[in-house]
Parts: sequence; C-alpha cells; structure tokens
Amino acid sequence: MHRGKIEARGLKLSYVRQGPVGAADGLTIVLVHGNSAAKEVFAPQFDYFKDKPIGLLAIDLPGHGASDNATTPETAYTIPGYADAIGDAISALVEGDYIVAGWSLGGHIALELAGRDNKAPNPSFKGLVIFGTPPVGPGMENVEKAFLPATFESATQEAAPSDAMLQTYARFVYGTLDPIPEAFVAFAKRTDGIARQVMVQHWMSGTDGFNQAATVATWEKPICVMHGNHDAFVSLDYLKSLAWKNLWDAKVFEFPKCGHAPFLEAPAQFNAVLGEFASGVL
Repeated sequence: MHRGKIEARGLKLSYVRQGPVGAADGLTIVLVHGNSAAKEVFAPQFDYFKDKPIGLLAIDLPGHGASDNATTPETAYTIPGYADAIGDAISALVEGDYIVAGWSLGGHIALELAGRDNKAPNPSFKGLVIFGTPPVGPGMENVEKAFLPATFESATQEAAPSDAMLQTYARFVYGTLDPIPEAFVAFAKRTDGIARQVMVQHWMSGTDGFNQAATVATWEKPICVMHGNHDAFVSLDYLKSLAWKNLWDAKVFEFPKCGHAPFLEAPAQFNAVLGEFASGVL
C-alpha cells in the first residue's frame, strides 16, 4: 500500500493505492467517497482486495480528508469540479483499465465522469459502480422522488453545522454501524463546510453538469448499482423506475439489513459483488 499526494487543478489531493495500480495490463478500481467523508472509509475494500490481482485507488476529494481546501470553492466544490479533480488524478495515476466506484456524492461524481465518457469515450474506462446514489440532476427535476426526507433535514448542505448536527448526520450516513467510529465523525468535522453548501446549491441550480438520468439511459458501459434497503437518503423506488441502458445483471443489488453505507455495513457481501463486477468488465 502506498500513500501520496498529487496535484490536480492547483490542489494537492491525498490518495492511497494498492496492488497493480498503473499497470498497463491490469484493472484498477477507483474509489470515490461521499460528502464529509474521506478515503479511509474504504478500509474493508483495501483489506479484501489486498491479495487479488486488482488495483485500488482511493482519493480524498478537495476540501476533505488530507486533501487541500479549495482556493476557488465556487468551482472546485461542484460535482463537475470534483469530477475534474478526480479525472486528473486518474489520468496521472492509472495507466491501464479502470472502473469508478462512487459512494453517495462520490457516485454523482462518477456519473458526471460517465456523462463525459458518453460524449468522448475512453476505452480504458470500463464501467461504474454506484451505491447510495440516485442518478438525478442537475436541477430540481425529480429531486423529491430520488431523495428521502432525511436528506433535506440533515447537515448535507450546511456550511457551519453544530457538533450535534454532524453526529446526527453521521448516524444517517453510516446506517446500521454501531458504534460509529469516532474517525468518521472527525472526517465530517474536518470537511471544509463551504464545500457542502456550494455542492448542493450548485447542483440544484442546474447550471452545468451532465444529466444523470439521461446518462444512465444512454451510456453503453455497464453500471452496477447497490442499495441498502434502510438507506435514510435514497429512494429504492426511484432507482427501479429509471431507464438503464446497461444495468449490470439487470437489477439493483439490495442489502436488506443495510443503510446508506453497505460497503461498511455488509462488507463481505458488498466486496463479493464489487469483485465479480470488476472481473466481469475485462
């Protein structure tokens, strides 16, 4: 396992990688974390894949974890801005084939990358895995169908939430984990508060970014969708209502006992699906 920093869009982004990342003949899973989290949440995936011939790369988003805070938050803390940074990091660190696996906000960033790939295909970009992510936006259309009420009642878009608000937010985000590791709450406290506010306001404004429902309806490459049935934020009915061009295995993989973070709540089952998808795209 290697830890380092790479410059992207004028910011130093912190990353951790393992296995054959950068190998021209290998496959890398690029893991993108959610709002107010950090790359360390993917520890169970690094443990599972450590003896497998698949590389892992996890990157802290700008304003999160050990990455720099943005100098131009109005652009860097948007979904297209995050996609710019992650795309630059992938280009610099990954030589061979890859898939992008995004959780929550990370899934929206992954879908933005897929929208770009839909317009200008990259043969090395093999597919997506999204979890805790309803393809919706930019703009307000279908937002209330895609997200459950807790989304609008939490610290999701708060620039300066209280500690109590962040504790409640962490309970929603990490689902059935009990206790929630203190480090996960610390990730939320560390996050540049304005990042939450800018991201939500920008995406709801509909000013730019690829339409995510249209992307999943037209992108030729496979998308694996996983969902915790106790997710406090995401509507399963909405996920099932979408027209998917290439929904892997023709279904949403459901985790009946999990909430918003099945990769942490049921890592064995989650990793098995992720590994099977990764192996299948080659």
